[in-house]
Amino acid sequence: MTNESSPAGKARSLLKAKDTAGAVAVLEAALEADPADRTATEMLGVIAFRLKRHEQARDMFRQLTRLDPRDSGAWVNLGAVLNVLKDHKGASDALRKAIQRDKDSAIAYYNLGIAQKAMDQPKMAISAYQECLRLEPENSEATINLVNLYLSQKKFPQAGKAATAGLEHQPKSARLKALLKKSEDGAAGVCRDDSPFGRLVSEEDLARNQKNVKKRELTLTQRNQERNYIREAVRELRHAVRPIVPLLDKDLHEHMHTLHMSVFQQDDRYDGFGAYEGFVGTVNELSTAFEAVAEGIRDFRAQLHKTDPGL
Repeated sequence: MTNESSPAGKARSLLKAKDTAGAVAVLEAALEADPADRTATEMLGVIAFRLKRHEQARDMFRQLTRLDPRDSGAWVNLGAVLNVLKDHKGASDALRKAIQRDKDSAIAYYNLGIAQKAMDQPKMAISAYQECLRLEPENSEATINLVNLYLSQKKFPQAGKAATAGLEHQPKSARLKALLKKSEDGAAGVCRDDSPFGRLVSEEDLARNQKNVKKRELTLTQRNQERNYIREAVRELRHAVRPIVPLLDKDLHEHMHTLHMSVFQQDDRYDGFGAYEGFVGTVNELSTAFEAVAEGIRDFRAQLHKTDPGL
């Protein structure tokens, strides 16, 4: 318990009396007398953050990490204020240091999710929010952010599942109810828009469709148009596939090797978090490349089906 006669105790009393300026003056005097006063440094950082003096808050929390680099909370606070200042890379670095010091810090994962989403790393952000919710299932803000990420990627079943889990802890949350409805509507829309190639049909429908298929008579011009389309589609697919092989052959193998070394060898040369981040980045690149190929194949199939429904 803080001694009420100490600078921190006096500052808390002044804050309770809504005398913020007085509390700041007491804390600044304490730091002038002892620049290594961690409690005064932290309190000044928190006050500056609440007053939206974000640069000052950043400086206080950064100083706190220097005074005690093992303090996970100091790294979390630094990451949170760097997010506000839109230094998301710096925030990510600070929050990873917080997690290194406290792997069960739900708030560190929550803030890390914010940073990664801002850096256009949605899959990594999803992982961070999932870890936050594993540690703190009742965190409604993390649930809302996770559901919105799923919705932005049109992963409606996952969004619905996350929203439902959130409502178990916050049953009166209007925002989660609205997001659940949006997830259900999105899933229904996806079902309506499914390609016929993904549906099962009855034997009667299949027989009727087969009877209705007629051989097309194409003119030379039409055949040339289709050939040109197929050539162009193949060129685009070849271009999309090209990055996959080196990613699999070099980057992914290299990062997996480094991860293996960082886990099984006690050697300071290997940075487990750096290796993990490189591995995830490569997997994200692979996912993007595979999606480009899949999209090309879907377009190709749709075009063929359009020109010849009997295919």
